[in-house]
This record gives sequence, structure tokens and C-alpha cells, in this order.
Amino acid sequence: MRFDIFGKALRVLMPALCAALLLPACAAKETEEAPAGMGVTVNLRDVHRCSRISPEITVVQAPNGTDYFDVRLLEYTGDSQELFLGGGTWNNDGSGIIPEGGLTRHYRGPCPPSGQARDFAFVVAAMHKGSMQPLAVRLHRFTQE
Repeated sequence: MRFDIFGKALRVLMPALCAALLLPACAAKETEEAPAGMGVTVNLRDVHRCSRISPEITVVQAPNGTDYFDVRLLEYTGDSQELFLGGGTWNNDGSGIIPEGGLTRHYRGPCPPSGQARDFAFVVAAMHKGSMQPLAVRLHRFTQE
């Protein structure tokens, strides 16, 4: 019974906990100097626009102990909200490459309304299987019309 209550509480609190963990990373801008350590580049092409095919993502200098990467695509709306556009996880094979089409968790590429520019970000977290705390989090922000 106690475990049932704990499980329900965890499901309710998990989104807020995840947001709190990723919030410092979300404050960074692409124009700011990147912090030392892990870096992320995204090979975003026209084929990825409004598509279920995710772009190739390259992660460099992932922290030691990184078992997998958790990747999310967010859209920043005009009313200061973030929309989750999907993502996925990818096991770290040491190459640092998440291949094109590798993100499958309800992923939908950036798709702003015609003639309107929108801000987006790929949030990449280096994760260890033994912990829910990210080893490192990096943001790749971009604007698309």
C-alpha cells in the first residue's frame, strides 16, 4: 500500500523534478560562451522540418560513466511556455553520434506556422543507469521559420 502511494506521488512529482534538473541548462543561450566539457551539435536539415525523422546529433566530451543520452526537443511559445515535441534515449556507444532517425519517443520535428519564426531547443542529458541525476546537460537552441 505504501509503495502504491509512493509510486503515485513519484509520477505526479517527476515532471516537476525533471524540469528543476533541466532548468539551469535551459537558461543558456546559443550565443553565450559554451561551458567547458560536453558539447552538442545538431545537423538539422530541411527534411527534418515537420517530420518524424530526427536529425543526427553529435555529442563530444561526454562525462565518464555516461551510459546513455536523453534527448528532448522543446518549442518556446510566445507566451513563455515550453512545448515538448518528443525525443528519446540513445545508448552511448562511445562514438558520440545519435544517428538520424534515432529519436523515437513521440518525436515531431520543428514545425512553426508558415511565415512565423519560433525558437526551439534540443536538450541533451548525459545519463548513468544508476542515477536519475544527469551527469551533464547541454542545450542546442535555434530559431526556425
